[in-house]
Amino acid sequence: MENNKVLLLTMYNEKAPGVRYLANYLVKNGFDTKIVFLKGNIYETQPVTKEEINILKELIKKEKYLFIGLSILSSFTLNEIKKIIDIIRKEISAPLVIGGAYPTIMHKECAKLCDIVLRGEGEIPIVKLAKALQENKDWKDISNLCFYNKNGEYIQNEIDNAVQDLDEIGYPIIGGNNMYLIDGNKLIEGDPQLNTEFYELTCSRGCPFNCSYCYSSKFRELYKGKGRYLRFRSVDNVMEELLDAIEKNPRIKEIRFWDEVFSNENGWIEDFVKRYKKEINLPFHIWGHPLVIKEHIIEMLKEAGLQRIVVGFQSGSPNVRNNIFRRKETNEQIIQGSKIISLLKIPEVYYDLMICHPLESLKEIKETFDLCLQLEHPFKLNIHGLGFLPGTDIIEIAIEKQIYTKEELEEYFNASEKEQLKIFYGTNKGYYGEESKKAVWADLIYLTQFPEIRKEIIKLSKNADKNCKKIKKLKEKYSNTNRLCECKNNKKGNIIESLKIFFTKIKINN
Repeated sequence: MENNKVLLLTMYNEKAPGVRYLANYLVKNGFDTKIVFLKGNIYETQPVTKEEINILKELIKKEKYLFIGLSILSSFTLNEIKKIIDIIRKEISAPLVIGGAYPTIMHKECAKLCDIVLRGEGEIPIVKLAKALQENKDWKDISNLCFYNKNGEYIQNEIDNAVQDLDEIGYPIIGGNNMYLIDGNKLIEGDPQLNTEFYELTCSRGCPFNCSYCYSSKFRELYKGKGRYLRFRSVDNVMEELLDAIEKNPRIKEIRFWDEVFSNENGWIEDFVKRYKKEINLPFHIWGHPLVIKEHIIEMLKEAGLQRIVVGFQSGSPNVRNNIFRRKETNEQIIQGSKIISLLKIPEVYYDLMICHPLESLKEIKETFDLCLQLEHPFKLNIHGLGFLPGTDIIEIAIEKQIYTKEELEEYFNASEKEQLKIFYGTNKGYYGEESKKAVWADLIYLTQFPEIRKEIIKLSKNADKNCKKIKKLKEKYSNTNRLCECKNNKKGNIIESLKIFFTKIKINN
């Protein structure tokens, strides 16, 4: 009998919808596909232990695989991932294929670590690769693949067209007997996703915007001329996935949509609202954007069960937002969106901010404070730093403005997670000292979410330097570190919360 076995490995992410999409499509095409989740928590990336490595070794040696696929989300965990790559390559002779958001952009570097890099949307090319290996045929012309040939030449195949009908590739696989979690020095059989009380999914691929700090803008460039970039699944397909998830995990109490920006497509949204209320009827969360907040749409979504909306505008400074982050919304549009959301009484409203980074001046962080004072209550703030993702346009901006040299950033990308967080928080440039002027304004921004002290914080802001101790004391009084991360303190709890927000921004579905 022909070998039809494939193993997919993901680290620090027990949800891993991207990997689950690949697994589902492989299974649909007749391949016996196993998923291994190595270390389940994306928010607290503890090193893999020797015992966990031994468990992984035993697991991968039990079967003969056509290939092992490894997903890499970002550079944050790259050092730990490289250790696992070394182990895999020593233990098995099957090809190692690397894919995900990071390898899609940094493909040449990743090709040095493995046999094949799979770029972009992987469902169709990964099945083509599996069939070629199964039939012992040449795979070197398959779209989306990159590799070094026997002569040491780098081969970069053309990216295939973007899948236009997302329903054709199905949805992420849920449950089954071929899933294993390795964590806490244990091997746990079964789908770890079935142990949670919420379910995460996306209704679309692509993003309508072009932010400089996000991989989505690079993916848009990658697929230029290759079909529509922003695509939506049918409502039928979304409902099918949700009903499947609820049937397999009756404990689910809420749904979280991780689309870059939730759909406002005419027709789609009306059908979704009608079907969701009737067939699912659970509270749900979405990500919004100031340019797509429309009163009639938010009103419909609330009626269907919208519990939480997170709206990113990242900075109150038009210069930072427009010219550095490449976000085109105006302050007036942000304020108007907050009025709509407040008017409709959405239960939980979060505004997402990236502040206290070296591309922002003291004057510009003050502008964020001024804008937050004008947002309509009630709201909460997600406050975090700016992550520098390899290959994104924000890297070139930082180099051009002489914030970092190319060499400093290269050193950063290859550093430990702890060292990378120094740039994430800006601590290596001295922006987060206890008496830092920027840190004082970060505290004032944090306090704008509490309307009962509005007059007090405006008064304190008039002479913020002089009142820094009073501001800090007030911040400590109102602080809830389980919900928000502080910009200036490098405490464990704050890092974890900030990473939750950061990984949400770069999208765990990549």
